[in-house]
Amino acid sequence: MARSAVQLVSVAAIVIGIVLFVVTLLYIDLDETLASAGRLGLALPVILLPATVWQFLRTWGWAVSFPDDTRPPFTRLLRVRLAADAIGFLSVRGIAGEPLKVFLLYDRVAPEVTTAAVALERLAFAVIGIVIAALVSLVVVTRLSMSGAWDTIFTMLIVGAVVLLAIVGMMSRRRSGDYLGRLVTAIDRATGRRLEASRVIRFILDVEDILLQLLRGDRRRLVILTVLGIACYFLMAVEVWLVFWALGEPIGVVQGLAVETFARLASIASAAIPGNIGALEASNAAVVAALGLGGGGALALARRIRALLWAAAGLAVYPRVQERRQ
Repeated sequence: MARSAVQLVSVAAIVIGIVLFVVTLLYIDLDETLASAGRLGLALPVILLPATVWQFLRTWGWAVSFPDDTRPPFTRLLRVRLAADAIGFLSVRGIAGEPLKVFLLYDRVAPEVTTAAVALERLAFAVIGIVIAALVSLVVVTRLSMSGAWDTIFTMLIVGAVVLLAIVGMMSRRRSGDYLGRLVTAIDRATGRRLEASRVIRFILDVEDILLQLLRGDRRRLVILTVLGIACYFLMAVEVWLVFWALGEPIGVVQGLAVETFARLASIASAAIPGNIGALEASNAAVVAALGLGGGGALALARRIRALLWAAAGLAVYPRVQERRQ
């Protein structure tokens, strides 16, 4: 039954992606998009620069998330990250990348340490991204003229950011003790079972211990992750600005951030769609049109080309895993 449910979700995601892609093709101006393809081609090396820097900064953030005594070489982390992101991008459910990172480092780092580092890097960049998205949403709601539905979307981002900040602040404050461990102990006392005897539960508790140690340990780690998260967010907004610059239709900073904010939200919501097919095109074209701008199709095309190029690079540098080191 569970397997059938997973297959049903996968098929539904593919269908949704195809429908979104077709609707986007009908919605955008194909002639304008094709006419701008030539200008994008000439400026493509410049347009790809922000994403290139973004890849290195995200890898740096992942490296910082490891304990100092178990941190793998940067080049290995870069290859693993590119390969895992490529598989995650091309997979049906879009969630294969994170477990693959653990597997590709299995011969160098204990799985629970890698899992905690992945979780910390993801958590830090997600929190920073949501906070920035909330600030951008506040500016969009108060300064840009958009329909009520768009204002509702950006307002929900603000509320979500406040809730998330409260949860993460409680987790990262300096204090002893864990959370899942105490929950498991309480369940054991109430039911008389020994959940902690399970290998899966023990692994999850070990990951939580390492993650909390990293969060409550060196504060420089959190500062670096915060700065990197801010830089990466603005780099993607720069990519949006560069596309419109290449088209000869420069936009403002707030508009570029608004486009990136909604496109990022749509990317998270459509994680189950393989390659974000349809969702990437629809989200970029829709928010550009809502801002009263042209060139949404060209922006979607540029970002599709960038995504495919990095997926190909990830497959090309896919690392081999040797026997587990003792």
